Amino acid sequence: MESMRDRLERLKNSSSNEPILPIRREQRPFEERKFLTPETQFMKKVEKTMMTIETLRTKMHSGTDQYISLYQELRKAEEDFLELLKDPERKFMDLPAAFVSRVEQTKKKLLTKKL
Repeated sequence: MESMRDRLERLKNSSSNEPILPIRREQRPFEERKFLTPETQFMKKVEKTMMTIETLRTKMHSGTDQYISLYQELRKAEEDFLELLKDPERKFMDLPAAFVSRVEQTKKKLLTKKL
């Protein structure tokens, strides 16, 4: 049988002298990294707000006892959504057509419901 010391000596002699660096999982190749642009930050904020609105609506229609508090949260989320759309820099952003279409549909739904 080979002792631990013998194994380590054998491994030491068989490997090259180059140090082996561990690969970190959080490191991604350069091409996979996404740069934070004003467009992506704006889109994330709007997407998050739209998701919050849909989640609150679903909870309200599920027949829960917290209808009034959910309604107040929904109104606040809708106001936040409309405030995000008033951003003057939005006009200069290059946003994807599919995203703009979804935002406009949501905005139209909110504004027609209030009238």
